[in-house]
Amino acid sequence: MSRPVVIVTRRLPDAIQDALAESFDVRLNSADTPLSATALAQALKQADAVLCTVTDRFTAAHFAQSGIRARALVNFGVGVNHIDLDAARAAGVMVTNTPGVLTDDTADVALALILMTMRRLGEGERLLRTGAWSGWRPTFMLGHSPKGKTLGVIGYGRIGRALARRAQAALGMRVQWWAPRDPQLPGRRTRSASIRWTRCSRRRMWCRCTARRRRRHDI
Repeated sequence: MSRPVVIVTRRLPDAIQDALAESFDVRLNSADTPLSATALAQALKQADAVLCTVTDRFTAAHFAQSGIRARALVNFGVGVNHIDLDAARAAGVMVTNTPGVLTDDTADVALALILMTMRRLGEGERLLRTGAWSGWRPTFMLGHSPKGKTLGVIGYGRIGRALARRAQAALGMRVQWWAPRDPQLPGRRTRSASIRWTRCSRRRMWCRCTARRRRRHDI
């Protein structure tokens, strides 16, 4: 009995590819280069399922073609804004994603960027690598302490809340947040009445909103 065919659009960690190969007839992208729109369209016609990534754009035209074999489009990531969900649904293709998997990782990176900016770590690293480090002196490369500063979080979903917890617990920051909907969450974090407060001085802002047209010029 033949096994279901799964096309994987980009190279994944070996452990994942090996696990897929145990249950499916897997077609891998050994070159690990982005597939063209034509190649993605062919994948929908050749496989029972396509394991894609957030850089693979599936438009309405992909799902409007005849002869679609795929019944599942499995997204290696959380966001699905690169997939025309209505068109996929109309074509009978189920779309899945991985909510919550990258919450902590993304919040960690956001916290690292805040520290890099306030403590000027990137500048210091570049000085070292270029041989321009001239030694310590009291006024050299002075940064800012995050303690007591107010962090503005725009978009207060899972990742925004994870960042707020880290900023408070690890850095001693105050947190204000804004979101279109109020999740009514407990805690020592203040919801701002509008997005305008982010323009105030001496605040650090982090934006975690979907990149949609209606969010344009929010900042």
